Parts: sequence; structure tokens; C-alpha cells
Amino acid sequence: MLKLLKSLLWNPAQKPLHPAWFALIASLLATLTLNDIFWQKLSERIPEQTGLQLALVLVLWLLNLLLLLLTALPKIQKPVFLLLMVSGASASYFMHTYGVIVDKAMLQNAVETDVAEAKGLLTLGMALHMLLLLALPVWLCARFPIKRLGLATGAKHYLLALLLWLVGLGSVAATSYSELVPFFRNFRDIKHLALPVAPVSAAFGLTSQLIAAKFPTPLALLGEDAKQRQTTAKPRLVVLVVGETARGDHFSLNGYERPTNPLLSQLPVVSFRNVSSCGTATAHSVPCMFSHLDREHYEEKVAKNTENVLDILKRAGIDVTWLDNNSGCKGVCDRVTSKDLYSDSNPLCKDGHCQDQILVDASKAYFAQLPNAAGDKLLVLHQLGSHGPEYFKRSEDAHKAFKPECTDKQLQRCDRDSIVNAYDNSLVATDAMLAGLIGALQQQTDYATALLYVSDHGESLGENGVYLHGMPYFMAPKAQTHIPMIWWMSEQFASTTGTQSDCLVAKRDAALSHDHLFHSLLGAFAVQTSVYQPTLDWLQSCRKAP
Repeated sequence: MLKLLKSLLWNPAQKPLHPAWFALIASLLATLTLNDIFWQKLSERIPEQTGLQLALVLVLWLLNLLLLLLTALPKIQKPVFLLLMVSGASASYFMHTYGVIVDKAMLQNAVETDVAEAKGLLTLGMALHMLLLLALPVWLCARFPIKRLGLATGAKHYLLALLLWLVGLGSVAATSYSELVPFFRNFRDIKHLALPVAPVSAAFGLTSQLIAAKFPTPLALLGEDAKQRQTTAKPRLVVLVVGETARGDHFSLNGYERPTNPLLSQLPVVSFRNVSSCGTATAHSVPCMFSHLDREHYEEKVAKNTENVLDILKRAGIDVTWLDNNSGCKGVCDRVTSKDLYSDSNPLCKDGHCQDQILVDASKAYFAQLPNAAGDKLLVLHQLGSHGPEYFKRSEDAHKAFKPECTDKQLQRCDRDSIVNAYDNSLVATDAMLAGLIGALQQQTDYATALLYVSDHGESLGENGVYLHGMPYFMAPKAQTHIPMIWWMSEQFASTTGTQSDCLVAKRDAALSHDHLFHSLLGAFAVQTSVYQPTLDWLQSCRKAP
């Protein structure tokens, strides 16, 4: 009996497993034993979508497999596997017992817990839970030795295994991309339930945060020589609206067959038809568009640790204010006056988001507090715009010109016409917001006023099975990079700055991009600095001496 038990637990004569085979078996074991809550939530979130559920299971298994392939080295493969199982089993216990999710904040709480608090969490139930989940992994490690490979053979097999892994991931992406992308956008919390990937991801995030706090990167100053080279008879007041997820080809001002700009089409605005974004996602595009770096040379780490155009304008004496109705300014407004407009008590706000009318109301309140002729000002408004996938929530009843609308988060379950209807209605709402802002600016007779609207990126609406945005720029469809840009200015602004409307109209088909924003803002306020490039100021060629 003892001999049989010993042979089951450990058998030195057992033929060694190839490291890749061990990684394959171990990743399957981890995926199947640790993720009952993950399966449960999938069934709740996407019932009756068996194909998508299977694709998500495969993605999780491939991620776990990658962890074990990357650590498939002599003497560390088994310890790493057991460490992953311990972390996964611990996370599973706390998820079952306390309903927590494993993210960076939760891991930080665990790290900062003192001994007394930790003892209170160590229970017999936890021990039994851990024992149940770890018994099979321990047996696997004890029962099967891992084959030692020579350096050359090991390297070849290692590279082959990674290549096959890439093929597997590519196959899942190719067959399920249109379903996976909206799922992860709609249910972002699901990643915190995936074990043992979630604890590993949280550990890397927390480590990066602690290192960054310990060794902060100094802010690089930019445009220290900035000063206004001339003032105007009336101070300038420019409103910059940073749009969200708007497609240039869905603006009727640009030739779209549907009337998505019913109010702006009645105003003296110039709509530029050939404008491209710096990125395909807000987190990339917003810092990039305010940076001195162009799209081809943009580096997030450099940009976030370097002053941007708002800092330079502030240094030159322009009062800069940022009002936000989105997910924050991504660090761009950290050193200027800023305010998040969301309020539970505001009737325009619901479920964590507000209608963009709140920007018009806040702007009017801002204008009402302006002293007469008190220097140049830039007001930046960060819009919620057409943020998906719930496009139908971005417009009120008065703006719903196109029906029926898709009201499902899983866009692929709607017909394309209803998706486009909901999206286009959000553009009608943007049109109303911009018209309202222009109307308010027309009342500011003590200032030379202007408005610039430019979206951060575009959006895919199901063309070729692609939804939302965020694809790598080199392969992103034009729908995600072609953006609208609209300019309006009062007669006072035109006359005092010498900006010619006819010239701007003639340039509306010129190739422009986010690269021009940095220098055009400096030019609009006549800021002189060594970092200003006139060739990237799209207003410069239409400006003459007033």
C-alpha cells in the first residue's frame, strides 16, 4: 500500500515531461481549477453567447500559458507554477468569501496589512480552500520530472512554442475580434476575475507605481522663453472643445448625407474635412494633441513628463481653465485650473456620466464671472461626445433624429442601421452643444472670441466586423483616425488678430492633424517662443497684420 502511494505521489522513473508540455498541462490545470467565479460572471454577463464565452476561455488559457512559457526555465518552472497557484488560490478564496476583486488597490491593501490584521484573515476555511486547490498542482510537480534540454535545443523549442502561442492567439483574435473588443469595453471588471493572471497584473502595476513614487521623473520645462509678442484691442477668449469619438465622415458639414449638423450649418463656421488624429484612443490622443511631439515621434513617457502647450500659454500670461465631462484630462491639465463637472445632484448627470449640455451651462457660468477686459483666456472643454458603446445615452430626446436606436452594449447583437442611428444622434447632440457655446460666445462683447472643436479620435461602427476604436494606428481603419475639426470666430477676433475667413474656407480640404494644435494655439494667442513652428500653425497663412 505504501509502495503504491509512493508511486502515485513520486516516481523517479517516470519519463520526464518536455518544459513546453508541462507549461501546457499546468496552464490548463490553473485555468480550470481557479476560475469558477470567472465562468459564473461570463454566464451572467453574456448568456446564450456560447461562442464568445469559449473565445474568452481560450484567451484566459492562452494568457496563463504565456506566463508559464515565459518562465519555462530549469529549476524555476515548477516553483513559479506553484507560486502562481498559491496566489490564484488565495485570490479565489477572498473573492468567494468577501466578494473582492484582485486589482492594484486591493494588492496594495494586502501589502500594507499589519500582522494582527493578517492573522484575522487566516482561517480554517482558507486553509481548506487552499489545500483543495493546491493538492493537484503539488501532485503534478512531485509526480512528473521536467526534461533538461541543451542550450541550443532549448532555445529552438522555446521560440517554436512562443510562435505556436502567437498563432493560437492570432486565430482567436481573427475569429472573435468583433465580439471580444466590445465585451472588454463593456465589462472591464472581468479582467480582475481572471486567475492567476489578475494577481500577476496587479503585482506589476503596484511595483511600477511604487518605483515611480520612489524615483519620480522631474518635469521637463518647455518654452521657458514664452511671451506674447502683441496684444489686441480686446482680449482674446478662445474656447477649445476636445471632442470624443467623433468621425469626420459623419458630419453633414463634411458632406455626410444625413443632417447631423442642423444648427452649425446655419452658423459661419469652417469645417475642415481632412484632419487625422494622433491616436485611436483617448489615453493616447489627448496627451499627444497637446504635446510638442508629433504623432510619429510621440512617446507617452516623454510627453507626460514634459510641459505641454497649456503650460506654455499659462507662462505667457494667458489664463487657462479646463472643464471636464469625460474621464479626466490624462495629465494634460495637471498644472492649470481644472474641474470635473460630474455631480450626482445635477439632473444632467446619471450613472456616472453627464449630458454635454453641462459644458454649456458651466461655460455660461464661467463667462458670467469674467471681469471686463482682464487679459486673454483659454477655456478647454473635454466632452463626453459619442463615447460608446452606449451611443444612445449620449443624446436626449430632442436630439434623437434617427430611429430606431441600438440600446445593447454588445453592438454586434444590433443591426448596423440602429447602431448608426444611435451614433448619429450623439453627433446631433454635439451639434447642439457647439451651437449653444457659439451663441454664448457671441454675447461676450468685451472679448474677441473664437471656438475650436476637434475630436480625439474616430470610431468604427461595424464596418468589416470592427467596432469602437483603439486599434493599432498602422492597421486602424480611417473611421478611427479621420476626425472633425470646426472653427468659429467673432468679427472682433477676425479684425483684431487679422485672421481671414475666406482664406480659412479655402483651406478646409488641406491635410491637417493633431500635430497642428500645439502650434496653432500658440499662434492664436500670439505667443512667441523657440518651440513654436509657424509651418504647423494652420491659422498662420490666413493671418495678416491687423
